[in-house]
Amino acid sequence: MYRAFVCLTAEHTAWALPLAALVCGLSCHTALHLLEQARVERGGRSLGWLVGAGFSAGAGIWSTHFIAMLGYDPGLGVGYDLELTLASLGVSVVSALAALALLRPARGPLRGVAAGLLLGLGIAAMHVTGMLGVRIPGRFAWDPALAAAAAATGCLLACAAALALPRPESRRSLIPSAALLSLAIASMHVLAMASVEAVPDPSVGFVADSLPRAALAAGIAVVTLAVLACAVLALTAGRLRGLNRMLEAQRTALAASEERLRALTDALPQMVWVTRDDGQAQYTNRSFQAFFGPGPSSRAQRLAAYYPGDLTAVATAWLEAEAGDRTFETEARLRNLSGRYRWHKVVMVPVLSDGAAVEWIGTALDIDDIARAHDARRVSEERLALALDAGSDGLWDCDLATGETWISDRWWHLLGYAPGALPSHIRTWQELIHPDDQDRAVAMFDAHLAGATPTFECEHRLRRQDGAWGWFLTRAKVVGHDADGRAARLVGTQIDIGARKEAESRIAHMAAHDALTDLPNRTLFRERLRRRLAEIAAGGGSCAVLCLGLDRFKEINDALGHLVGDALLRAVAQRLSAGLAPGDTAARLGGDEFAILVASAGDPAEVQAEMHAEMHAKLQARLQAGLQTMAEAIIGEIGRPVRIGGQAVEIGASVGIVLAPAQGTDEEAILRRADLALHAAKAEGRGTACPFAPAMDAALAERRQLEADLRRAVAQDELILHYQPQVRSACGRLVGFEALVRWQHPLRGLVPPGAFIPLAEETGLVVPLGEWVLRAACREAAGWARPLNVAVNLSPRQFQQADLPERVLAILTETGLPPDRLEIEVTETVIINDMARALAVLRRLKALGIRIAMDDFGTGYSSLATLQAFPFDKIKIDRSFVSQLAERPSAAVIVRAVLGLGRSLRIGVVAEGVETEEQMRFLVEEGCEEVQGYLIGRPQPVEQLAGMMAGETAWEGEGRESRRVA
Repeated sequence: MYRAFVCLTAEHTAWALPLAALVCGLSCHTALHLLEQARVERGGRSLGWLVGAGFSAGAGIWSTHFIAMLGYDPGLGVGYDLELTLASLGVSVVSALAALALLRPARGPLRGVAAGLLLGLGIAAMHVTGMLGVRIPGRFAWDPALAAAAAATGCLLACAAALALPRPESRRSLIPSAALLSLAIASMHVLAMASVEAVPDPSVGFVADSLPRAALAAGIAVVTLAVLACAVLALTAGRLRGLNRMLEAQRTALAASEERLRALTDALPQMVWVTRDDGQAQYTNRSFQAFFGPGPSSRAQRLAAYYPGDLTAVATAWLEAEAGDRTFETEARLRNLSGRYRWHKVVMVPVLSDGAAVEWIGTALDIDDIARAHDARRVSEERLALALDAGSDGLWDCDLATGETWISDRWWHLLGYAPGALPSHIRTWQELIHPDDQDRAVAMFDAHLAGATPTFECEHRLRRQDGAWGWFLTRAKVVGHDADGRAARLVGTQIDIGARKEAESRIAHMAAHDALTDLPNRTLFRERLRRRLAEIAAGGGSCAVLCLGLDRFKEINDALGHLVGDALLRAVAQRLSAGLAPGDTAARLGGDEFAILVASAGDPAEVQAEMHAEMHAKLQARLQAGLQTMAEAIIGEIGRPVRIGGQAVEIGASVGIVLAPAQGTDEEAILRRADLALHAAKAEGRGTACPFAPAMDAALAERRQLEADLRRAVAQDELILHYQPQVRSACGRLVGFEALVRWQHPLRGLVPPGAFIPLAEETGLVVPLGEWVLRAACREAAGWARPLNVAVNLSPRQFQQADLPERVLAILTETGLPPDRLEIEVTETVIINDMARALAVLRRLKALGIRIAMDDFGTGYSSLATLQAFPFDKIKIDRSFVSQLAERPSAAVIVRAVLGLGRSLRIGVVAEGVETEEQMRFLVEEGCEEVQGYLIGRPQPVEQLAGMMAGETAWEGEGRESRRVA
């Protein structure tokens, strides 16, 4: 940088560099202007502009260099070689032309970079050629680093200038690009000159025939003038292009305006035309042409289209408007091409110039439909006057000053009276209103007369001629006032709404009653229970709720069909309703569940007396005994056979009993406790009645607490896994483990699976629980030293997840366990619930390489079709058969059959629950492949199974000292 500073300040005169920079900037801006003109032109004209741009740029580069050279003073005499100096001009022009030729299409940054590099290298080449033509009594010494920096800086800035060049269609300024290009030329010259040092050499004499500085200055002046000429040309071209663009924009805007106006007039529904003073149409819109036809239109033709009866009046009015240059407006009938006359509103507006009309703008709007509507309304009003007395609604018109009322015949007929049978007075209507509705109707009527409401509208009952009450809707409105502003005239209608009221009553009944049995539904039952509890709280007494569930209803419904099931529910409802006392309510809560509200479970007076006598416990026992007797009678009544479709159907019932207020004072608690008592009755063996006991609430609270603890356990990782070994029965070789979940509760200790797995199944927690077990088992198995298999149970709830295979694959990928080491155990319930879905999921799991085993085979449906539908890898004989091999011969027969079935289907068989040598011997003799049970090893944490995993044989027996390893 110091060398460059010395070059600028010490080796160049003060005037040279500013002049060179001025010429450089002017030539660059001129070249880019000419390039812009070349971009917008086409063909030979574009090439001419491009050549001018290349010359301007090249000449500017050359002039910049040599103007600066005129001011260059290395301390030696300087001369110039004519040929090399001219050659440097050629190099500059050619390289600039080539670079600008690349920029002319303006197609992307790569072209800009290529053009910048070409231009930068051209500037460098021009500089080198020019310096080779400089003659001094010595030689030039070059600094390679500064020379390379000069070339790199020039290329970089030239690329930036090319990339900054705006596209032809944009209105951006050329100044940034021209400035960058000027900076590229100037920086390259300065850095290149800084890289050169003139070294005197006495052996080199001054060349006599070199070009003197005066001649070089004259040449630079000529080139600079040429550049200035190009600049003037570029400026002129830019102005002309701007004028052309403005004129083109004006022509486009004018054409667009005319198109918009034409589109607007064509879109109007009315006809539009413009005529000269002689009446000849100069313009017609689409509606005009559609009505009169295409082609020229004269005033005579348009007048001929008027209806003969309208023509004289129209012509006279037009002549008057024309003579005074006034707007002409009329409504008349015009004939269209089909010969039909339609009403139109015609308007003619004069276009004035110097106070005289030079054109007329006419419009004609089709108002035929409006005219016909007016005629139709007039006819309708006439017909309405005739139909007032023949309508379906009763009409009346009251003079409020006297009370006298005009009443239509229909009004009388709606009430069954002959017209005029009663006085035609407003008092007649008031006297016929039902007593329960009279105060409300009269108050609303007076409010309307006082102006408090815009209309009077009231639903009420009126007494008919036969004495019956009918529902009517009366509407009225004040339509006249006296001089003081008081209501003077009232008109109204009366509509019979009896059918609607009956329908509303039916809908209200349907909303509160079960559609199948016509018993009150849950909503109505809760409302009546709530109302009875409020009565008890206010005045004492007691009530009871009996929650009743049918036993075996689902089996009957599935076996005999829904029609029989519906008939059975209706029969049960009839029997419940038949035994009700007055005030009691029987309701169907949903499905096969019913409820009975015993409105009075004892004598209120007796209850109060007993309570005062502190005999509450005795009274409660007596009430419970009575309710128990009542419940047993209901169970017996429902248990009688029901004849449906020629067959006798029997159904049982279980009943839960709750007494209020002793066992609850709010509906939620009572219904919840009745449901708990019902579940307890079903658990006792069904067909029984069970009263609520406080321990049931405690059991429910305990269950809910256990559920909350289980949720926390799954979330906080309080679960652990125990593993039970599986071995080959013939040799005792360990083949894998079954993972079994255990719960290490912080307060309860180790909770057995039977205490929390059913709860997890019921609440849905089994899904996250099962996923935790699968992930934990796979993670631990992946770290075992031996590639042993691991078996994991999946619940039916997990198979309801459509993405179960993807979840399993994600766990295998996460833990790194190979799929062929994972064995998934499923029960037959999984498949029976939804066979199509389950088999599809199992096939996708098997396709991943996972083995599938059927667990607890023989305890469920044991469907051979299931074994045929899916190729299970294993069948697991349930422990209930293995444990009874010695006691029950039938168990041995079943086990042999399952083993034979496995061999026939080529499916492996595993026996669970092997606990004795005798059971093991039987299974070995029968060819059972694998076994597991306490004889082999109890479920234990994986840390306690290290010794078993290390050995080849996990169990030894058959002639040796039998032992359990683990």
